[in-house]
Amino acid sequence: MNKLVLFDIDGTLVTGKTGHKQAFINGFKEVFGLETELDWDTVQGMTDQQIITTILLRHGFLEEEIKRKMLACLAVMEKSFQESILTSEVKILGGVVELLTNLKAKNYLLGLVTGNLIKIARIKLGKVGLWDFFDVGGFGSDDIYRSNLVKLAIQRAGEKHNFVWDKNVILFGDTPLDVKAGQEAGVATIGVTTGVHTRKNLEDIGAGAVVDSLEDTDDILKLINSIYYDDLN
Repeated sequence: MNKLVLFDIDGTLVTGKTGHKQAFINGFKEVFGLETELDWDTVQGMTDQQIITTILLRHGFLEEEIKRKMLACLAVMEKSFQESILTSEVKILGGVVELLTNLKAKNYLLGLVTGNLIKIARIKLGKVGLWDFFDVGGFGSDDIYRSNLVKLAIQRAGEKHNFVWDKNVILFGDTPLDVKAGQEAGVATIGVTTGVHTRKNLEDIGAGAVVDSLEDTDDILKLINSIYYDDLN
């Protein structure tokens, strides 16, 4: 297994109305005493810890207090999301199952790089049968910075599967922050316009390639192979 393909979750693999947004609102209220709404589109691509920090700083909370209460807020979020999942709508985006199945059959390592807390990621993807496709991951519960999550996923691939990083990692994501994280971590990036961002947004930030969806499995596999070939030669 000498090739690793990493995927963001929301807007890349799945979409739908889940209790994730409400989990933040509940965490803010229960832990920080703050009643506020959350514009979900404006925080796409941020890690959960980054969203918490950004919103609370905006409302005048001090960084020291935010850090001190962060774990308590994350715990409330996990509990809230767990309670909401039965009535939450999670939809797999077109082509995802076919692509993951083909990559697995070709012996690629698959990983997640997501701002979601690991418990939320597992519950969300478990609801639609995607969690077991993935061998490793970097999650919003690991670090506030997304580029560090890319590095963590690669590190875990090495520890678990003896993966050796040598220009053989690709990251799929639907936001400029996904692309930027991949760039900072030194991996190839493919933007997908299945989230809230346009092709131009992803091209302007410097995505290595941009696709409109993951629906054409053959074309996506060819793209992946071409990127690996170009990077390794």
